Amino acid sequence: MKTGKKQKALAEHLKNFIRESVSCAGKKGIVIGVSGGLDSAVCLCLASAALGKENCRALYMPHHGGGKLNPDVDLLCSQFGIEPKLYDLSPMTEMFETMTGESDPVQKGNFGARMRMAFLYNEAASLKCLVMNTSNRTESMTGYFTKWGDEAGDISPLGNYYKSEITDFARYLDIPDRVLNAEPSAGFYSGQKDEDELGISYARLDQALKIIENVPGGEESPADIEKVREMIKKSGHKRNSPVKAARIY
Repeated sequence: MKTGKKQKALAEHLKNFIRESVSCAGKKGIVIGVSGGLDSAVCLCLASAALGKENCRALYMPHHGGGKLNPDVDLLCSQFGIEPKLYDLSPMTEMFETMTGESDPVQKGNFGARMRMAFLYNEAASLKCLVMNTSNRTESMTGYFTKWGDEAGDISPLGNYYKSEITDFARYLDIPDRVLNAEPSAGFYSGQKDEDELGISYARLDQALKIIENVPGGEESPADIEKVREMIKKSGHKRNSPVKAARIY
């Protein structure tokens, strides 16, 4: 199947998945956390196409930096005709730091990710909607997510697709170049970059994952494969939470 046909088929498949998930749950639409990043942009595009903009609620929830609307979020939501709702969570992060004495920006970021999910579920409950998870397989397999935070949700359209696949798909969906070309960041703190924390580029990470998972298109790199296998091993508890003891009687 040619690339254009593959991407078209994927778009239809994911839109059908979203529609069927919402319908089967007896809900009215979806609530999605938007960051201005690639994954949430693709999810917002798919959701608005599948359900109509009137059935999609987009929340932008910064937990540091003054609570201003990210211009990329504004750009994306305008493209899909959706008015973003802003919740400034920075006062909650400041309270968390004051009460716990926590100064580690990653830990404060984890707190922010969990608070964002709480706000998403509150919004979804009030609107009778599902929460859309925006994570991808690359991050899930390597544990690059906050447990009970950004990996939570009711439906996950992109959860079985690698970051590199989503990037190619985003080009097909005409996601703005400004978003496509931005360095991936979870936004935990100013200047934070995903690949710096991972210690490997997403491109190399995906190549190693494909070899490990026997998916066509991977490239052999013993050092990368060893590194990624270790990441998968150490993060197993995050994908199977809570880890349950086996029955013995």
